[in-house]
Parts: sequence; structure tokens; C-alpha cells
Amino acid sequence: MRHSYSAPARGGSLGLRASWMLALTVALAACGGESPQGQQQQQQPPVPVDVKTVIPHTVDVMSEYPGRVRGRRTVEVRARVEGILERRFYNEGEIVEKGDMLFTIDPKPFQAVVNQRKAELASAKASLNQAQRTWNRVRRLYEVDAVSEAERDDSLSQLETSRAMMQQAQANLDAAQIDLGYTKVEAPLTGVTNLRDVDEGALVSSGTQLTTITQLDPVQILFALPEDDAIARRTALAAMGNRSTDERTREATIILPDGSEFSAKGVVDFTQSTINPETGTVQLRAVVKNTNNALMPGRYVRARIRLDTRNNAIVVPNIAVSDGEQQTQVFIVEDGKAKPVSVTLGPAAEDGRLVESGLSGGEQVIVSGLGQVKPGASVKVKPEDAPNGAGANQSQPKGQGESPGQGQSGEGDSGKQTTGESASSDDDDAASDALAGIDNPSLRLRLSPREPLQKMQQPRLRTSAHGHYAADNAYAANVGRGS
Repeated sequence: MRHSYSAPARGGSLGLRASWMLALTVALAACGGESPQGQQQQQQPPVPVDVKTVIPHTVDVMSEYPGRVRGRRTVEVRARVEGILERRFYNEGEIVEKGDMLFTIDPKPFQAVVNQRKAELASAKASLNQAQRTWNRVRRLYEVDAVSEAERDDSLSQLETSRAMMQQAQANLDAAQIDLGYTKVEAPLTGVTNLRDVDEGALVSSGTQLTTITQLDPVQILFALPEDDAIARRTALAAMGNRSTDERTREATIILPDGSEFSAKGVVDFTQSTINPETGTVQLRAVVKNTNNALMPGRYVRARIRLDTRNNAIVVPNIAVSDGEQQTQVFIVEDGKAKPVSVTLGPAAEDGRLVESGLSGGEQVIVSGLGQVKPGASVKVKPEDAPNGAGANQSQPKGQGESPGQGQSGEGDSGKQTTGESASSDDDDAASDALAGIDNPSLRLRLSPREPLQKMQQPRLRTSAHGHYAADNAYAANVGRGS
């Protein structure tokens, strides 16, 4: 049975079908094979790159070596007399100054010995005085021939013996006072203390270790150079002659484990004159001021020193070096294209690697965009002072993402773009009207040039714009009733 319905509904059905046919045609055209002209359009544009012009100049050859921090002085504090350890005056781990009291050993026995030696000295002085008086009397008597020569000699001998006994008594007293002083253990230098080795109340003897003190300012860095580097450094220093003693030659930069540089520079004050036959290295030592005690003894660091100085050397940044076909290469810009150049690298410098051969100077070496650069590819050198984002906000040409009628009449929202969305403007393309034969604005389906095709397959959301598609409801209501 044929059901008749109004002409507007039938016209809406035809219009919707024509719109979907147009969408299908566009989809098939987009998914079809590419024409030679399309392949030509896919030709890659020039790759924007940054370059650095290499210029020969004087370069210091630097190298880093692992090392370990050591206190300049490490002293084991030991007891020098035997006795009972009475008291400890410092806190373990704190910094003590030279002369600070650390321990005391029971001084009573040593004080008694001092008193005994004083008494012996006093007795020796009394004997000396008696011998002196006897000698004076015997000498006057001998001058008048009142005594014999033998009596005079005996008196003189007693005087000399008394003098020697007094000197011995004085020495014994000094020794006793020294032992008494050893009962007070003082810090021999300024540094940080270690854990105590003996507790209070313990019996200590001469030589018993009580604690350890390490001097932290300055500290020493011990590191070793391989044989070849050591020979190169020695050769460079010999070539420089008198300049080998300047501070810059002996300067050492300390690199911390996090990669940062220590604030104070070190000075290499010792270079071993022989090569260690077991390790094949030459040991060096650098002294570094450690004002804030930032470098702790035993810490691993790296020492950077100057091995040599090259004149008219060429240095390329590390980022510019890449591995080619069994060779090390860099890319340079030549006639607007990327050209690989095989290079032979030398030792590391402060701002890159030295190039022994391959570059002569004046080349523009590519330092960015190497992942996109191929041999012979077109490149575009970025200006060094180009502002970031230049040209990012340039206006689009008319007709791309803009309704043909926008900006020409005062109707609608002039200046708006309809990129990626369906438009509801009444000024639709005239070609669409001619194709679909639709003059009802509510039945039109707008296709933006930038609208993804997959959006056509998504279900239409029920929004406030649903009133523009009223004919769809009329068509859906008559589905199944025949045409």
C-alpha cells in the first residue's frame, strides 16, 4: 500500500540522500590512489638546522680522571704514659682546634714523681753548695802552702761531682714534669675527631691509640694518569719551559659526583716521577681549599687538568659528531645541502672534540636536526637571532577554513572560521545548491575543507542545533512506508 506524504518531506528525503552521496564521493576521492602530482607534493621541504662555523684557534686539551679526597693530615692520637684514662673533653665527630684538651690520664702518680725529683734536686744543690765552700777554703790554704796538692785535687773533684749530680737531678725533674704533662692529651692539629678507641676508666699504656683527627682544610685529591696521558703532559710542560710553573698549568678543577664543579680550584703540587708497574699509571696530587668542609675525606670525585695546548686547532661540538658507515663523520652545509664529512677525532676539549683531520676551518657544521638530515638533503640554516614562534600566527589564505561569503556581507558572524565543524550559515556554496537542488537551509549539509571524514560516520549529537535537521525526523518517520 502506498502512503502519500507531503512534498516538503519528499524534497527533504531527496536532499539528504544527495548530501550523503556527495560525502561518499569525497571519501572515495580521498582514499583513492595518488597521482604523480600528489607524489611531487610530498617532496620533503628543507630541514631547518642550526650550524656552527668552525674557526681554528688555540685550545687547551683537558681531561678528567677519577680520584679520592684525603685529609691533608691524619693523626692518630695516642697515650704517651701509662695510667687510668680519667676523662674525655670533646664530642666525637666535632671539629677541635689545635691545643684543645681531649683526654686526661690520672696525674697523681706522676705528680708524686715530680715532687720526688724536686727533692732530689734540692739535695743536689745543697751538696753542690757544700762542695763549693770546701773548694774555696782549700784553694786559699793551698796558695799559702797550708795544704797539700792532693787535698786540693780532692776538693776540686767533689765540687765537680756535686755539679754533675745537680744537673742529673734537674734532668730527672724535667723528665718527671714531661710525663706529668703527658697526662693531659691535647689536639695536635685542627681537624675533625673520630670515634674514641678507649673508654674512660680503662688502663692505657704508652702507645695506646685514643682517637684520630683528620685535617679538613685544605684537603688533598689523589688521582692517577694513564701512562700515555702522563707522558703527553710531561712533554707539554717541558715544551712550555718556564711557563710550566704557572698557576694555570698546575690548576685542577674538581668535579663532584653530581657533575657540578667545586667552587675552589685545586693546585697540583706533586707528580710521581715513576710509573707504577702494576697499574701502568702515574699518581698526581692536588691540594684544594675546603673552607666549608664540603669535601669529605674518602669521597670519590673527578679531577680535570690540562694535558696540552694546541694552536690553530679545530673543535666541533660533541652533538655534531655521528657514526656513519664504519667511520666517524659530521654534516656540513654546502650549497644548501647536507654533506657528510669523515673526520678523525682527537682528545676532548672544553667545548667539544678536537678534529685531527677532515676539516680545515670555515665549514658550517650542523649541530641540530641530525635525526632528520640525510646525505644530500636540502637544509635551511636557522638565523641565530630568529624569534621563537615566528610566523606561527600568520593568517590563513582566504578559502581555507573560511566560508566563501564571510567578510563580504554584514549578515552572520564575519571573520569566524569553520574549521573541522559543520556550519549552519545561510550563505552556503552555490555549487551545493545546484547539485542537490535544495533551497531549504534546514536541509543543507555543510562540508568544511578541513573536516575529517570520520566525523561524517559519527552519530549526530542532540544539541541546540538539532532544529536545523528537522527533515531527518520526517524522513525517519516514513521509513518502511514505501516511496
